[in-house]
Formats: sequence, C-alpha cells, structure tokens
Amino acid sequence: MAAYAAPPRYRAVQLALRDALTAGISLGYLAHQYREALVANSAVIGLSLLAVFAAGYLLRLAARTLLRANTRIDAIFTEELRDKPSPRPR
Repeated sequence: MAAYAAPPRYRAVQLALRDALTAGISLGYLAHQYREALVANSAVIGLSLLAVFAAGYLLRLAARTLLRANTRIDAIFTEELRDKPSPRPR
C-alpha cells in the first residue's frame, strides 16, 4: 500500500476537523452527564464563554497587529541597509 501524500494545508484542515469532532463529542458527553448543573448555572456559563471568545479575539487582533508592525520594521531595515555601502573592502 502506497503512502498517501496530501498537501500540508489539506492535512491541517483535516486534523482541525477531527479535533473539532472529538471536542464536540466530549462536550456532548459532559453535557449529558451534568445536565442539571448546566441548567442551574447557564448564565455563568454563557458569560464565561463570552469572555473566552472575547479574549481569543483580542489575542488574534494583537497577533495580527504585531505581525503588521514587524513587516513594517523589516521594510524599514531593508530600505536603510540597501542604501549603505558594505563595510567590507572589495
């Protein structure tokens, strides 16, 4: 049997879908086991999930901002270093 060589992006998507399925099955099992606790504390759980999603969004926003700043700094360094002659004699 030949080894299946899929593109890396396709493999990443496939693994992410498997992880999401596993997490969904696990959460479904836990929700079934602790149904009374979930119903009694639904407001706290909802606010906690909102806080987690907001923190994830802010983390993503910060990472994108830092990446954009890093790209600008790299462009400035490239421009500055291109104008200067090499310190080594030729």
